[in-house]
Amino acid sequence: MADAELVARLTGAEHVEILIEEATRRYGVVIAPDGISGNLIFRTLAFLGAGAGHGAPVVNIDKIFVDTSRASPDYTNAIMLAKSLAESRKP
Repeated sequence: MADAELVARLTGAEHVEILIEEATRRYGVVIAPDGISGNLIFRTLAFLGAGAGHGAPVVNIDKIFVDTSRASPDYTNAIMLAKSLAESRKP
């Protein structure tokens, strides 16, 4: 919990704890604390709540990698996210 609060403070984000419904109502992005939680959040929002997935960028490696769901109908959003991440690294 302390890590999440620190990240929120450093990035100007808001830590809404377990209140995912509040995050989706007020913001367009949910950032999960780890891959397992992210998968559960994605499956709940996308499959039960008719949400859209854009992929999950892995941020603790040097390469740009956006993880996707094999259940996604296409990968356009993930490719656009990866492209945006690549462009943000250019000097």
